[in-house]
Amino acid sequence: MENDDDMRHDTRSLVFLDMDDVLCLDDVHHSGLLLKIFEQTIPDYPEMWQRLVDFGAAENLRQLHAEFKPVYVISSSWATYLDREQMCEALTRTQLQFVVQNLHAEWRTPRALSSSRRDEIEGWLEAHREPSQPFIIIDDSWSGTCLAHSPLALDGHVVLCRSGFGFTKKRLKEACRQLQRQGAVGGSAPRER
Repeated sequence: MENDDDMRHDTRSLVFLDMDDVLCLDDVHHSGLLLKIFEQTIPDYPEMWQRLVDFGAAENLRQLHAEFKPVYVISSSWATYLDREQMCEALTRTQLQFVVQNLHAEWRTPRALSSSRRDEIEGWLEAHREPSQPFIIIDDSWSGTCLAHSPLALDGHVVLCRSGFGFTKKRLKEACRQLQRQGAVGGSAPRER
């Protein structure tokens, strides 16, 4: 039997999630090492998984999830190199199981050699978004440059994180405001800690 979340899966808010410079900020333990581990060109080691995702950024994403219970679509370059099983393993090993449990069936944006992040997200939205379904794009100011002044940003769907800082409390509040403005189910903005 389906639970309420399963039945409302299509109408829940969407979060397009980038990884590098949003959740992954470490210069030593980075996505390049993750790829080498999956390619088996270097041995797997626990420290990389423990440090790959920034604790504060992950905690802010957990708060957003607790507030809105969104469905996630990976818009990161990681989705170019990892299949769904590998992506789920990476998210699980970095304590982001709630993202795995709420990945959309079409879990990543389409990729093409000449496509921009904006093209990929717009293509996904056109193919899979339900009418009036709230959504935000959490990206970084470097890989998400093409999103900065796009219609998506002007319509209040883009949250750009500063490189090296990631998904901070300030960006969390911005994301919550954007989802609330779109009528997403959720309460007030998260409390300061």
